Amino acid sequence: MTTTKKEPKRIYTAPDGKQYPLYEAPYAMPVTVFKSDRKKAQIGDPQNCLIALGLRRQKGVEAAWVGCGQDAYVCFGATKLRAAYALHFTVGAQSSRVRDFFDTHKDVETQTLQLDPPSPGRTLAARSKANKRRREEVKNGATVTKREVPRVTRMVRLGVARRPKATIKKNQVVAPPSCPAKPQPQPQPATAQQQQQDHAA
Repeated sequence: MTTTKKEPKRIYTAPDGKQYPLYEAPYAMPVTVFKSDRKKAQIGDPQNCLIALGLRRQKGVEAAWVGCGQDAYVCFGATKLRAAYALHFTVGAQSSRVRDFFDTHKDVETQTLQLDPPSPGRTLAARSKANKRRREEVKNGATVTKREVPRVTRMVRLGVARRPKATIKKNQVVAPPSCPAKPQPQPQPATAQQQQQDHAA
């Protein structure tokens, strides 16, 4: 009796147009960033930022996308045993601080960070169900509570442009090509106190 392989529920489209079956990461993924990466890493570029460069150095990784929020996508090339695929990770607090510190100061010390497997509530499926449920509630007359304090955008908080955002629609996750970098104010050198806080993180 012939069995067929179960098709993935989601597809990830990389900025170059290549598509990968997308799965939730089942494990944490350590990634080392080096001080020398400052020369090649691009501020605000999800494909070529500090963490993305570190990910692409790892065996089997052929592409990476690190957003400005908690989502990251890592693409693995095909092997003799498995076709190419992509994993969805979340960017934890420490990795976020290092990412944002580099985007504002273009500085980093050599260290090992980590991408985490999504918690049950952070998986793409869980978020899709929650959004669908919320839309139904609003449609049925649920009260929409407005924020008392407006949300501070990343551009305002850090003084840098927002990174391009991957589009999630139904079972498709699409990472757009990186736009040419717009002129940004020169990053300010990190103070000794900021460097200490970065190390402490």
